[in-house]
Amino acid sequence: MEIDQCYKLLGLTSSATLEDVNKAYKVLALQWHPDRIPRENVQQQLQAQEKLKEINHARDSLRRLAEQKVSNSQAKHTHHASHQTTNQSNRQYHQHQTRYQSKYQSAQSTYQSQQQTSERSSESYRPHQSQYQSQTYQPYQSYQSAQSRQQTSKQANPQPEPHSKTYESTQASQKPQKPDLTGADFRGANLREKYLEGRNLSYANLSNADLTDAFLHRVNFQGANLQGANLFRANLFQANLQNADLRGANLIGADLSGADLSGADLSGAKVGFGEKVMVKLTNVNFKGATMPNGSVHS
Repeated sequence: MEIDQCYKLLGLTSSATLEDVNKAYKVLALQWHPDRIPRENVQQQLQAQEKLKEINHARDSLRRLAEQKVSNSQAKHTHHASHQTTNQSNRQYHQHQTRYQSKYQSAQSTYQSQQQTSERSSESYRPHQSQYQSQTYQPYQSYQSAQSRQQTSKQANPQPEPHSKTYESTQASQKPQKPDLTGADFRGANLREKYLEGRNLSYANLSNADLTDAFLHRVNFQGANLQGANLFRANLFQANLQNADLRGANLIGADLSGADLSGADLSGAKVGFGEKVMVKLTNVNFKGATMPNGSVHS
């Protein structure tokens, strides 16, 4: 069925909208619906069914046509907007290109002018350059001869090398020395895993400091305040802890092999669990030290 016939069947013109198509269809579908015709009238039933098929086909065709018109209108509008945007971009590009070419030509002209000035300066410099070279060549040649004589004299009379021991002692004196931390205040400081081997911390205040896993080989803690310090797993090999205050310190897991704890106060220090000592105490000097249980080691 052609579009003209579809319009004619629904009683519409080609200017009809989608809303007009839907309204006309409802009226005709209600009029020709087979339910409105008695079932015993077979001939009219068949005629109504055929008419309803034509009405449905006309409605579907006109709906597709209306939707296509809307789609084409939108596409046309989008194309027009895109074309305007493209034209605007092209105008901006040409304007930018014109400004760039103008700047380039101006810069090129300036460069050529500078080149010409430079060439004229070079031509006027050459006579002066020749005159200068002729005036300075002879003194320079004399200077080279004097340098050559001086080098020959040094080769003939070499200077004695510095004594190796003197050189080594000079090098040793130039090495940076570890700072003296006598009496330093490290109360509550976080010194976990610090490398302090050989440092002098005598009479320093390290109360409640965290020295967990610290490397403290041969550190001088003489008279230091380590009260309540956490020395868990600290390595105190051969450390000097004479007269140190270790009251309430945590020594569990610490290595005190070869350390000097003479006169140290270990009252209430944690050294293990129950009767199990968990501190390494090989060759430790406890002479006169106050032990964790309050007794004095003889």
